[in-house]
Amino acid sequence: MCGVKCSKYLLFVFNFFFLLSGLAVLGIGIWTKIDAGQFDSFLGTSGYAISANILIAAGAFVVIVAFLGCCGAVRENRCMLGTFFAVLLLIFCAEAVAGILGFIYRDQVEKEISTEITKQIKNEYGFSSTIDYNVNILQQRLKCCGAKNREDYKESRWRKELNPNKLVPLSCCIENANKTSCYKDSSYDQVYEKGCISELKTFADNHMVLIGAIAAGISGIQLFGMVFACCLFCSIVD
Repeated sequence: MCGVKCSKYLLFVFNFFFLLSGLAVLGIGIWTKIDAGQFDSFLGTSGYAISANILIAAGAFVVIVAFLGCCGAVRENRCMLGTFFAVLLLIFCAEAVAGILGFIYRDQVEKEISTEITKQIKNEYGFSSTIDYNVNILQQRLKCCGAKNREDYKESRWRKELNPNKLVPLSCCIENANKTSCYKDSSYDQVYEKGCISELKTFADNHMVLIGAIAAGISGIQLFGMVFACCLFCSIVD
């Protein structure tokens, strides 16, 4: 009898922390998706979005699963506890996959970033309002200019065909720069020095590591929930 009560209380305590961890997973997934959403056109079809979507889906299930676990513990219902364990196992696997993808796809993300930024800045910038907007946001948000560096605009279609008297777009100008002259100044004193490939790689890499670390950590916590559910399940006599 004591074993049943102990398992029941432990399962209650776990479900509280499980609910908090699930909300954290959901929040991190949504934040990652929104924060990087403005750079989707540069991230390509990599596993970055897949990892974030898995976290969002896994976190959304947590409230239902936590409720199921509490009901199963209160009623000492083996069916509910068995279902709770099975769903918890599925969520555990999903978060583990998100964590693994977060590390595995880091190299692929970097390759796609390099390809997309170079193509858009050298060949498409200036000829599409959507691409212009995306590139300008990228350069302003990450404080960068060009693909590898600001010299990329010298050979770009944007300069050759549209702006032969300008060295870089206005979005390359640093904060508080003289907006009427900074993009024409050959000394580049008022233009961001770093290229956008390296800056977006760092941005994406930091997010991927965060996704992987959080998914792996919370998956470890959920292992305890499965253990408690198994103990209570085995303690209940039909």
